Amino acid sequence: MDASYDQERLARRERMKEEKKRQAAMRAMLKRMIPLVVIGLIAIIAMIVVIVWGIRSLVDKHKVEEPEQAMEVQVPEVPVVIEEPVVKEPEIQNMLPITVERPKLFEGYKPDTAGADVSITEEEVQSQFATLIDATNGKVLVTRNGGDRMNPASMTKVMTALVACEHITDLDDEFEITLEDTDFAYIHDLSCAGFTAGETVPVKDILYGAIMPSGGECCHALERYVAGDEDKFIQMMNDKVAELGLTGTHFTNSAGLYGEDHYTTLYDMSMILKAAIENDICRQVLHEHMHVTTATEEHPEGLELSNWFMRRIEDKYTKTEVMGAKTGYVVQSGNCAVSYTIGDDGTVYICATGNAHSAWRAIFDHVALYEKYVK
Repeated sequence: MDASYDQERLARRERMKEEKKRQAAMRAMLKRMIPLVVIGLIAIIAMIVVIVWGIRSLVDKHKVEEPEQAMEVQVPEVPVVIEEPVVKEPEIQNMLPITVERPKLFEGYKPDTAGADVSITEEEVQSQFATLIDATNGKVLVTRNGGDRMNPASMTKVMTALVACEHITDLDDEFEITLEDTDFAYIHDLSCAGFTAGETVPVKDILYGAIMPSGGECCHALERYVAGDEDKFIQMMNDKVAELGLTGTHFTNSAGLYGEDHYTTLYDMSMILKAAIENDICRQVLHEHMHVTTATEEHPEGLELSNWFMRRIEDKYTKTEVMGAKTGYVVQSGNCAVSYTIGDDGTVYICATGNAHSAWRAIFDHVALYEKYVK
């Protein structure tokens, strides 16, 4: 029994020795592995740092590039502008004192006829042709045969004056009235301003003479002064018609003589007056009631010129002031007139009538239209 006990004790001792060896070997192995593990961990951490740094670099680079691209999109290319030469209006020497301001007018020269009143009676307006246009918004307020062809008679001279005003550069430039000019008025039985052949006068007085007393010799003189001859001036008038886009008008003379190919409509005539209102000189000349021309040897005290329509209507219509007008008469178109006034609210009204039985009837028809429609 003692022998078996001893053997067991020896065996246990051997097992303990083996366990100690094994543990010693384990500790030795662990000591050898710890540096390797540490190195591995450091390597892994280094790799992670490198990867993170790389990712951040890529992200930052992308962020930098993206704004640059956005900036390229947001900032448009500046186009190369080739400046065209500025065409300046001719400077006018010795300009008239402009006392009539240019009113606010609608753009273009095509009035809106929709909704126009066509019910005005002959008791109110006796002229065969009549129209009233709100020239601030372009709407036709009332019309009777406003789009029908008619002869404009001396209303033609609104276009004559407009073309002349657009080409005169010195209003005090002197020009001789010739026998050709006075004969033109005499042969065609036209009204005259009163200038005589051989009289030299400033061109502004010729302009006033064409509008205010409707002087035929002045129209012919303007043709020569502006264009050199009648045909060229008439072409300039029709070129202006085309420029304004008017399709119902054609001129064959500057004074308003009757002719089959000399015609207009009241719509077109109203737009010609609108264009004249837009020209400072023309607007002022159409406004004047009286004008005394420059003294000459033939007329030492000058000629006293009157716009009879303006003088006659001023005490017949007092609601507002008539700002400008031109009358006309030939047998075929009766008494005609085109005028404009401005309402208290700034609205511009252009009135045109044709084929009244007398000059006074034309005035009364304008009064009737203004009284009824002007605000």
